[in-house]
Amino acid sequence: MMYSLLKTYCFMSFILLMFIVGCSEEGLIDPHGENKLIPPNTSGTLQAIDFPTDTGSAWTYINTNTEKEFTVRVRGTRDISGTTHRQLTISTITPVEPDEVNLVTVDHLAANAFYFRTDTDFFSEFPFPIIATYFNKTPQGIVESAFDIFLPIQNPVFHQKHFPERLLWDFPLEVGKEWTVFDKTAGNPVSATRFVTEKDVVVTVPAGTYSTYVVYEEVIYGDIEAPTIRLISPPAVYWVAPAVGVVQYRFSRYRATETFQTETYQLKSVHLPGPFTD
Repeated sequence: MMYSLLKTYCFMSFILLMFIVGCSEEGLIDPHGENKLIPPNTSGTLQAIDFPTDTGSAWTYINTNTEKEFTVRVRGTRDISGTTHRQLTISTITPVEPDEVNLVTVDHLAANAFYFRTDTDFFSEFPFPIIATYFNKTPQGIVESAFDIFLPIQNPVFHQKHFPERLLWDFPLEVGKEWTVFDKTAGNPVSATRFVTEKDVVVTVPAGTYSTYVVYEEVIYGDIEAPTIRLISPPAVYWVAPAVGVVQYRFSRYRATETFQTETYQLKSVHLPGPFTD
């Protein structure tokens, strides 16, 4: 009973802190223009133009074990900190139990559950789902700068920026390429790195058969009890197909839950309005 009360108090305190930090004059305003990409020579590499992000694009993923699924969809643009970003909305997981924590999309989009933060440290047992993220795409990469979460309060949608921003994809993708997704040094340190290990790897998922680039993601973080100790996460793996995006990914739930569990999601269906212009 005491543990439950303490946990509830921590959640409510965290919500209050988020509102204090998040309330400022800077918010989402109408976009002021976009960066159109020029189709490059994609021979031997995967360029930004090969990673579709047009408005209306949608990807539905299904869990290979539980058959639960969710959909991510690009919906329009917003201005964040003076730069045009696209909004990626995230549907609820279906089917889902009434008391089940909806955290699966956190692991897919954000370095294996390193997402919610209280000041300088991540809050790994957060019960509220992410419903949208905001990213900026250039010929050099895709950067995620902010996200929305759903809170069980009167005005439920809460918008928060990343600090630092996250370089989700660094173009061009080619075997041997490595980059830092983000590197947090304040508080307990956390650093996420992605690296391309293979190309032309054929995978078959419900949506079809694709030739893919294989990208690993590794997170190194400080132990909360002993900050000088560094821990290495089990790697997440992404299979990326040109002109489609991520067609399969695998990750281990090791911070969102107390038990170690590896899950694989595959692309069930995809809708790309095209032609690819950004």
